[in-house]
Amino acid sequence: MAYTPHSHHFINGIPCLDFANTVVWRNNPQRCEDRLSDERDLSAWAGAASLARPEMGLAGAIAMREAIDRYFRSGAKRQGWAELVRLYAAALAAPDRHFPRIILHSAFALAFSPEAERVKVCGNCGWLFIDRTRNGNKRWCIAEMCGSRTRSRRYYRRKTGAARSDK
Repeated sequence: MAYTPHSHHFINGIPCLDFANTVVWRNNPQRCEDRLSDERDLSAWAGAASLARPEMGLAGAIAMREAIDRYFRSGAKRQGWAELVRLYAAALAAPDRHFPRIILHSAFALAFSPEAERVKVCGNCGWLFIDRTRNGNKRWCIAEMCGSRTRSRRYYRRKTGAARSDK
């Protein structure tokens, strides 16, 4: 089935994080879904993000996505910096490669900004998001989706557990 981008797939407004979020349920092997299964999906994502048509193959795009994800998901440890630098240097050396330049430039801009410390992993779907709340205690990428699902599951477990204990 072809990937169809939706506005909620671009929750951060930062290309590198939104690109890393093309994998859903990354922390759950049974549900993990990679939305970039072919070049058409990559082009569809780039078009929805208002970016230039990708001048790279799917394998290169996925390697770039995984490097970005690894770096920002690693938290304070910030693993994978050397790989990001290598990818960015290669993109800068090829003047006709606008797509990786834009994505990797946003990764570097974020890495050197104060918002880098606010990058979190959604407790439900595993997406990367920036916690822009004042007190920094946001747990879900989109409260209306992931937060609602989590609260519903918790409520259901409480109610069914209570019903079983009454018997």
